[in-house]
Amino acid sequence: MFVAQVVGESMTPGIPNGAHCLFASPVTGTRQGRVVLAQLLDEVDPETGLRYTVKRYKSEKAEDANGWRHVRVLLTPDNAEYAPIVLTPDDESTISVVAELVEVLDDGFNDSLSGD
Repeated sequence: MFVAQVVGESMTPGIPNGAHCLFASPVTGTRQGRVVLAQLLDEVDPETGLRYTVKRYKSEKAEDANGWRHVRVLLTPDNAEYAPIVLTPDDESTISVVAELVEVLDDGFNDSLSGD
């Protein structure tokens, strides 16, 4: 487990800008619907310009002769003003799910007052 400060408005109101959050790694079981910390290896988060993003994980799957496969993965913000990051099967190697959100530890309000 580790604590990270989340920057940006895409997950508000649940995770305010500047909030400190507790994450657990590795992510076990299904990721579907969970809030995850993902590392983007070949692109950046369009909101922050950083290679790490906190978003809700949603995958769309289809069955073929080899079993189930991802059709696409959506890293979806909770704030409807922001667009999801859409990944296709060709993009799967460009993302690494690092951890799962356990708890928002604070609301970021104190840091914004102190200038941190």
